[in-house]
Amino acid sequence: MPQSSQAKKRRTDGGGGAECFAAGLLESAEARGREYAAAQPFPHHSIAPFCDEELLAGVRREIVERLHFTQKETDIFKYHQSGDLANLDGLPDAEQGRLPCLRRLRDAIYSREFRAFVSAVTGCGPLSGSRTDMSTNRFKPGDHLLLHDDAIGDRRVSYIIYLPDPDASLAWTPADGGHLELYPRESPESWAPAVQPARQVPPRWNQMVLFVVQPGESHHSVEEVCAGERTSIQGWFHFPQPGEPGYAPDQMQRAWAGGAESTLSQIAAKDQRQNGGGSGSGASDAFAPIPRAADVAELDPADAECLRPFVNPEYLDPVIVRQAADRFADKSHITLGAFLNAETAATLEQALRAADARDGIEPDRPRITAHGAGEDESWRAAGPPVVRRFLHLAGESASPLAALRDGLFNTPAFARWLAAVTGLALCARRGLVRRFRPGLDYTLATPDGTTAPVLDAVLCLAARPAAWADGAVGGYHCYIDAGDGDESNDGSVYRATTDDNDAVLLTNPAAWNTLCLALREPGVVNFVKYVSAAAPGSRWDVSYEFQAEEDEDD
Repeated sequence: MPQSSQAKKRRTDGGGGAECFAAGLLESAEARGREYAAAQPFPHHSIAPFCDEELLAGVRREIVERLHFTQKETDIFKYHQSGDLANLDGLPDAEQGRLPCLRRLRDAIYSREFRAFVSAVTGCGPLSGSRTDMSTNRFKPGDHLLLHDDAIGDRRVSYIIYLPDPDASLAWTPADGGHLELYPRESPESWAPAVQPARQVPPRWNQMVLFVVQPGESHHSVEEVCAGERTSIQGWFHFPQPGEPGYAPDQMQRAWAGGAESTLSQIAAKDQRQNGGGSGSGASDAFAPIPRAADVAELDPADAECLRPFVNPEYLDPVIVRQAADRFADKSHITLGAFLNAETAATLEQALRAADARDGIEPDRPRITAHGAGEDESWRAAGPPVVRRFLHLAGESASPLAALRDGLFNTPAFARWLAAVTGLALCARRGLVRRFRPGLDYTLATPDGTTAPVLDAVLCLAARPAAWADGAVGGYHCYIDAGDGDESNDGSVYRATTDDNDAVLLTNPAAWNTLCLALREPGVVNFVKYVSAAAPGSRWDVSYEFQAEEDEDD
């Protein structure tokens, strides 16, 4: 029998490994099971100390000194990850010999004794001993993992083993970030997660956190790391595989009977359909018809006068409009800097800077914004966070942003100006004024089922644009090809946003007073990347979508 098969058989059928864990751990399942069942916002349990100290110190030493890590970044995460530790058996003997502690810990975790302990604590039933699924993650400052429920394939129990610097972990503070955040359902009747977490678990040396994976319920995230380094082993126990004790062909359906109809992809799709959210735009209203169909080749002088209180006069010049129209016709997108006139831009800059300062957001003091910051009767949180989280301006307001929304974006004159620039006959619109707070907010690349092209008009108002330009602090607006449209935002498909990815069609960095117009075809999704705590302030924008009249000759 090959070595890898022998190792798998030992993990399935063999004993041993008890000496790898903290003294008395395996005998404490009954008491821990009671704590697990009572935990909120969903059943979970934290074990500390979890492992033999000497073994865990060796594990950390091997991780830091001998493993290779690759930075990974998508719309939902940014962190550094090692290869799959389940593949240790396939390494040459010499390489396996360099990782004895890691291999010993892995085999102990998937041993019969520890699987029985996990099953007793969580009440999850039998677990596979042949399928190992674990890797090492290093979260450096700026790294994060947004909300998800881990319901991928036949995962049964999720676990995290924390391995920060043992000397520094006791000094880990809330300002350092990196907490495991656990989210409740927004209501007993809903499977969607609430906008804010109910519990935060700080990284601690020699601590294991575990919970049963439940679609639509085990919602969690890893808060951005602001200082230090959060090293951990992340893994899963799986349902029994064919031939293993406890295996049944319908085991997943029976275990998930209460939530099988509410996977994250269905939550996202249902929310998008009901609330009119367009591909991560966060638009919460249905399309409203434009009073007079906007189908013009030249801007009417009367429309120019309506726009003049807001718009830079250069963009009302017929010559500039025609030049912009030529560029848009060539590329189907265009970026217009200094779009608002100087007086309007100055008023907005002062108001937005004051709002950030009021909520404790300072350009020279990077930190995670407190949950709930900036929320009031006018500014409300948009969710669910499995799709998006940001504040949006609701209803009437004295804010200069409300004046910009109502006096510019909601006017027929602006729709006709857009028609002159894009050559599209625009017939309906919807949109929001949004605020993305550092360390909290984002939208994810979520298909919305649109079957016709949509014109996106996004006026970005991010102060200190030089700090945003390279995308390191997030906040950029990215368009990607969603392929055949079958991929959904359920956490099982992670969309890479690196420059060498052919799926990336357009990326607009956050900027000040910049209008970005893009014709979005069906099958293209877009997102605003999570805004890092290191950002110099909030990313504010006015984000609108415009429907075009169908033209069979276009």
